[in-house]
Amino acid sequence: MTPAAITARKLQTADARRVDLLAAAQEQFALQGYWGTPTTDIAKAAGISQAYLFRLFGTKRELFIACVERCMGSVREAFERAGAPHAGDTDAVLDAMGDTYAQLLSDRTMLLAQLQSYAACGDPEIRAAVQEHYGRLVDMVRRVSGADDERVSSFFATGLLLTVVAAMGAHELDADWARALLAGKHEQSGC
Repeated sequence: MTPAAITARKLQTADARRVDLLAAAQEQFALQGYWGTPTTDIAKAAGISQAYLFRLFGTKRELFIACVERCMGSVREAFERAGAPHAGDTDAVLDAMGDTYAQLLSDRTMLLAQLQSYAACGDPEIRAAVQEHYGRLVDMVRRVSGADDERVSSFFATGLLLTVVAAMGAHELDADWARALLAGKHEQSGC
């Protein structure tokens, strides 16, 4: 095998390992948060050594930020796919994106990973990454839907409410306070 072929194979292996590592890290961070997750747990879950984890991502912070990018990027891509067929119809675009988000909320890892990304914003570098990727999501919703700022704000406010409701399982409760939170949200939440 030529040196170029060996290098190409190593890069493919590293890229594949990165994907596996990000999936394992997102699960671990979702459960334990940034500060509560030891890199040894992540490496074990990914089936790699801790040394290899740090070869793929120089620091725990870099790995967490890559997980933030992965999580928010998947939401952004799902929203864009959902809204594209309805271009030009603001209500239809936002409804399709809302339905998509309701489906995404059933992925407990994605749900908790989002919440953990906000919780980790005490770290300035993580906060900057969360702001950047959340901003990209807002900009994409505004661009694809054509909605004005008030509608975009309302869309995201509803989404964050549904995120909290799903995280605590309030949509499964037979309680007045839970019903009050979801009043008028059933179409968007799938609850």
